[in-house]
Amino acid sequence: MDIEEGRLGPLHLYAISSGPAPIPRDEVPPVVYRLFEQLRERLADIDIEISGRAIAWYERVIGEFGEHSQRVWVGYVADDDEVGGEMSPIVLDGAEHVAIGMHHGPMATIRQSWNELFDWVHEHGGHSAGYMREVHLKAWPYPEDEWVTKLELPFDEDDDDPIGE
Repeated sequence: MDIEEGRLGPLHLYAISSGPAPIPRDEVPPVVYRLFEQLRERLADIDIEISGRAIAWYERVIGEFGEHSQRVWVGYVADDDEVGGEMSPIVLDGAEHVAIGMHHGPMATIRQSWNELFDWVHEHGGHSAGYMREVHLKAWPYPEDEWVTKLELPFDEDDDDPIGE
């Protein structure tokens, strides 16, 4: 996978989450599918037409006993003229340093692509920071083997070994 460094601006999104309950890795794709379906239905019910990109992101959550889990979020980019309606968009923060790569094919194999991004960041002296994003460029209703997903991994540079030097 070709990996490049970029920058992300903030996004306004109509979004829903899985909640704080832990989600095993092998159950993430079905949760994402279900959330996108629920969000499409909710937006249709309030007459908001989906015109923006579909994005999934993952939030690390630490429970009251120190256990680690993740919250899955899915959303559609909101048009500026839709802000302030019956369902208010949230803001997904931008990031100054982002490792970007493209995943082709089904979600069942996306972990390998994510691992490549994490390895690239670590090999270049950085560490992940912020929300990992999946921007679905070609997805539902196409067959999964045709899907194209842009992976965006925000990172911080370690002071003693900055990326690019």
